[in-house]
Amino acid sequence: MRWITQDLPGEVARELFAARDAGVGEQQQTVILARALGHAYFREWGRRAHGLHIAFSDVEFADFSIA
Repeated sequence: MRWITQDLPGEVARELFAARDAGVGEQQQTVILARALGHAYFREWGRRAHGLHIAFSDVEFADFSIA
């Protein structure tokens, strides 16, 4: 299990809300979130782990806030 605390830019929230409002399913919203987390957390905004594939799966708990 991995606990991740990560700030993501506002454009990720906008993309997720737009997807939700357009009726995009949870699976595609998960892809959006995995891409954003992969870029921010695992690749450190492009400084490492180039080409790493991120799968956001088997999620037991998620807590999101907008600041």
